[in-house]
Amino acid sequence: MEYHTPGVYIREVDSGARPIASVATSVPGFIGLFTHKAKIDAVSISATKDGQRQMFGKVTPQLVDTKGAIPSENTEDAVVALQEAFKIKRTAIKDLKALLELNGHKPSIGKAPSGRTKITVGKESVEVNARVVDVEGKVISETDVMIEEMLNTVHAAFPLDKPKPKTAKDLLSVYGYDFHGAKGTALMNEYSVPPFPVTNKSEFFRWLQSYFAQYMVETRSVEELVGYKVDDPDEAADAVFDALTTDEALKLEFRHWLSQPSIFNFVAAVNGFYDNGGGKSYVYLMGVQDLDVSIRENQADKLGLYAFDDCDDMAIHVAPGLNFFQQKEMLEHCETRKDRFAVIDGPKVSLGDLEIPASNKGFGAMYVPWVKITKPSWFVGEQEEPIIRGMLRRKLIKCEKNEVMVPPSGHVTGVFARVDTERGVHKAPANEILMGITGLTQNINRIEQGQYNDRGVNVIRIFKDRGIRIWGARTLATKSDPQWKYVNVRRLFIMIEQSILQGMQWAVFEPNDKFLWSKLTRDVRAYLMRVWRSGALFGNTPEEAFYVKCDSETNPRYLIDAGQVNVQVGICPVKPAEFVIFSIGQWDGGALIED
Repeated sequence: MEYHTPGVYIREVDSGARPIASVATSVPGFIGLFTHKAKIDAVSISATKDGQRQMFGKVTPQLVDTKGAIPSENTEDAVVALQEAFKIKRTAIKDLKALLELNGHKPSIGKAPSGRTKITVGKESVEVNARVVDVEGKVISETDVMIEEMLNTVHAAFPLDKPKPKTAKDLLSVYGYDFHGAKGTALMNEYSVPPFPVTNKSEFFRWLQSYFAQYMVETRSVEELVGYKVDDPDEAADAVFDALTTDEALKLEFRHWLSQPSIFNFVAAVNGFYDNGGGKSYVYLMGVQDLDVSIRENQADKLGLYAFDDCDDMAIHVAPGLNFFQQKEMLEHCETRKDRFAVIDGPKVSLGDLEIPASNKGFGAMYVPWVKITKPSWFVGEQEEPIIRGMLRRKLIKCEKNEVMVPPSGHVTGVFARVDTERGVHKAPANEILMGITGLTQNINRIEQGQYNDRGVNVIRIFKDRGIRIWGARTLATKSDPQWKYVNVRRLFIMIEQSILQGMQWAVFEPNDKFLWSKLTRDVRAYLMRVWRSGALFGNTPEEAFYVKCDSETNPRYLIDAGQVNVQVGICPVKPAEFVIFSIGQWDGGALIED
């Protein structure tokens, strides 16, 4: 600051560390699927490229019908729609003669001197490079620059910008596609709304009612639902929402919708989260044509796992009741993002050799078996018997008349939240009672658990007089990378890494000098000191528990010139006492026992 006029000035200065706040550790995102019959509002056109690669494109029925025909009044729009649907760029042309014909020209193509190809329409003619277009009018070059130059030359003489194909086949063949067929489909196969935050069971149930009302309005006639016409979409959804409390037929339809196996697993998991001490969570349901579909949908459309991209405080991913491959996708998604932990359901009944998804760095944990709860009052019908073959059938503990089976992930995530609140994320979420359940689908004893534990599968067990408890705290990286085999260690690192990442944003574009290095060291040390004092780090002194290094050694000149500042942080996490061993022997009263 420069001073030119005499007087008194006030200047604020940085007087201390910028506190780093720990990020949320127990906010889960629940994803569920349900069967959704999409409206036929589009035409799906199939074709192959280069004789082998199958391609699909969707356009509206007004532009191309289910036979592939293009109405004459919509030709221009149909051309644009087809080009966008198949991502056709201008230089992808394969048949110049066909394109000229679609534009109303009657070309004659032949050989010209000096390696040229002559194109004649009426009395006008142009010559182009024979390495680009052959004497049959086929484009034989794959060089975009040469093709662009050829198209500009031809277009200057014979306009190519208003093709009038009669069918989709006519246009696609110009670009090397072999047309196969067209059929009615949905422009969007999935039904999706953004994840919604809820904080208790009551809010969650109101969200379910609101979601169902919105879904009904978008897939059914409002007049059919409530008995009168409502033009405004928001008012229509409100009318259906209100009718859910008064209209018995609509109320029963809502109960049937909730009782679908896939939705019921989702609802029971979220309720189990709150039964066990959960707080805030994000809930997301996606309507799909096939329940076995991939949940790793298009990121641009924010579908499936990518729907949670904007949930910045979310720390846990839960997909209750989804199949093995969908769980694997969720685990891989967490491993890629590195800021979320996946809680995965194992099978209802299993042996120690069950199939488990691979994990490289322990960003997920699996829990077995499923749990049983009291059947909710709104549940309609009977739960389907699980399909279990062979000797495993003998291990299944069947439900009583008023019981139903549900995946354990929601209840386990609630235990995560409860332990985080009472003890901290560094405490292993194990040896904790599962609340809100009546039993398990399988009883795994102490001997049987050994094989599960060695592979990183956490077992929920029944203990006489001590209740039903989570009896394992291992990640799915137990075999691949043992340093990440404990759930609490991985989640502690996620918390510390994300807290530092968010708390140090102020340092971007600051002058990269010793003053910056000392500030970074100071702020990170102050944060880790608080973490150590909470009991999350191992060591009698801060020096034993962590270190922070940011100086000329970690920041040589070539890194400074590259715009980088490097801070080395080492932490020593506490690990759970998984095996508590007492060495007991006879004592003669005169000396200590030594092994």
